[in-house]
Amino acid sequence: MKKSVIAITVLAAVFVMGTAAYAAVDDSGFGQMLPWMKQMHPSMNDNELEQMYNDCHGRNAERTRGMMQNDIPAEWR
Repeated sequence: MKKSVIAITVLAAVFVMGTAAYAAVDDSGFGQMLPWMKQMHPSMNDNELEQMYNDCHGRNAERTRGMMQNDIPAEWR
């Protein structure tokens, strides 16, 4: 019984650490989103799509603004 409790605790800790490490890695980017964005917005060219992506997600240097950063205007709250 004691060994199984320890094993479950260790397994849970490994999953928590693995999930945290996976969440910390930001490997998604414009290059990975481009094929999907082209499907959703077929009339837009690559430059327009990149501008839209940057407007929504922010650029690398300014990760504090953008739609995907929970930057909700005060009048919407």
